[in-house]
Amino acid sequence: MALARPYLEDGPDAAAPGRSRFGAWRWPAVSGAIAMLLTLPPLLLAALRTPAASVFSGYVVIARDASVYQAIWRQGWQGAWLFRSPFTSESLPGVLLYPWYLWPAHLLGWIPAPWLYHGERLGAGAALLAALWLLIGELFRPRLLRRWAMVFCALGGGVGIVLPHGLMLGPLLSRATELQSPGSSVADLVAMAPHLPWAMALMCWVLVVGLRLRRPLSLSELISGLVAVVGLQLIYPQLSLLVVGLVGAWALIQGHRRAVWYAIAAALVQAPYLIYLFSVWRTTPAAFSVVRTSLDVGDPFGFLVLSHLVASGLIVIALWRRRLRGDLLLPALWIVGMTLCMFTPGIDRTLGRTFMASSIPFGLCAAPGLLTVLRSIRTAAWRRRAAALILSASSLYGLFSLAQPYWIAGLRLDAAAEYESRAEASLLQRLAPKVSPEDLVLTAYLDGVFVPAQTNARAYVGHPEMTIDAGRKSAQAVAFFGSWSPDQRARFVRANGIDYVLAPDPAAVVRLAGDPELRRVDRQGPMALFKVMP
Repeated sequence: MALARPYLEDGPDAAAPGRSRFGAWRWPAVSGAIAMLLTLPPLLLAALRTPAASVFSGYVVIARDASVYQAIWRQGWQGAWLFRSPFTSESLPGVLLYPWYLWPAHLLGWIPAPWLYHGERLGAGAALLAALWLLIGELFRPRLLRRWAMVFCALGGGVGIVLPHGLMLGPLLSRATELQSPGSSVADLVAMAPHLPWAMALMCWVLVVGLRLRRPLSLSELISGLVAVVGLQLIYPQLSLLVVGLVGAWALIQGHRRAVWYAIAAALVQAPYLIYLFSVWRTTPAAFSVVRTSLDVGDPFGFLVLSHLVASGLIVIALWRRRLRGDLLLPALWIVGMTLCMFTPGIDRTLGRTFMASSIPFGLCAAPGLLTVLRSIRTAAWRRRAAALILSASSLYGLFSLAQPYWIAGLRLDAAAEYESRAEASLLQRLAPKVSPEDLVLTAYLDGVFVPAQTNARAYVGHPEMTIDAGRKSAQAVAFFGSWSPDQRARFVRANGIDYVLAPDPAAVVRLAGDPELRRVDRQGPMALFKVMP
């Protein structure tokens, strides 16, 4: 294909004689290591800025969600193989969800959760960058073009961050997708929960195997591609469906028979889990009530233009010059497929999360557009200036994503989740050996996030997405501690099977002290733990 030709003075990477395997990986390895290491200082900064009478949770980016994964690890360490939300009072059946946290915890659950979380996150981020480099290598031959594509894919983004209130399009307000939900850039994902970069690493590897089937492939590589499909669907079934559809459509268009059979085999291996999910949804739909299948991703203009402004412009140029053909149809189909999944009414409610790492397909399709622009510039000096300007403009959101954890930590922008009161941590530490998953703890809304993460008990109300009817339960918790009479509180704890009450402040401690249904069993600073009398 045309893009396999060397660009200007830059020779094909694969054709360099005597080049060692390490030499070919030196640039992505060093740049990837720097990117991953940049995610660590915010943890130290947050720990150093821990407020008085508080303890650092160990998490900075989306710290509230990290407590959920810590709670799931605790479930796995206690022997659970199926997921039940510990942040809601309802008794739910066990479901095969979150196995990438539950199952490894049977062996690794003894490791302190923040260390395990960040260790897995760094490993998953490295795997994503490595798989992305392999995918780029299958699409582009010139070394410099590969590096441009890597920058586009890893740091790609748009202008959403400079439009905090969106962009008015007549009577309609358009907002960039990354301002609605994080995760559209690789640079964003590597600082988030470990399953996110791991899912995208698996997706990239599925595509790599599909592309390698243009030529004879070893059986082990083929099997690894099918295993990656299974692993991906256990994280995000919607991404697994998308990637199998992409490989199948590309293979049919290009006439690659082996890749078609690969897509068929991938569809077959994921069928049992999809059938299982459908049967659970039909028989016990409440089991999925604590799983959010889609996110607010804005509107098509915000996604295609505001979130990927530079890349979208280069893609238009590539289309005009007919550069998006051959193997590059694969990332082009990725853009089309994710856009349809995100914004088609009905489908978007279950497949909306397919926008994850959208910087990858946009970056892959933008690279030939950049090549076209640079070839139209006569002098080498101006070509270098133009390339630097375009790559910098496209990297605005990626650089912002790498910098954001620093000011989250420095300014304590998510203090309610980053930090826990020392009193609560002490009370939960002493409560942990006394409770089981059958015990239910009532406390204030935000404090409930920490209860299942540090004990085996469930919280009446905790993480907003893991709690059924979280708004109503949060209002009940506020009324319980603030305005209800002893009789109202007694009826409430009996009706809901509450076993312990964690009073969050001195006023609530005094108010509950006279309740005949409650017996104070522990106190630490301004907080106290009460046990409901049998």
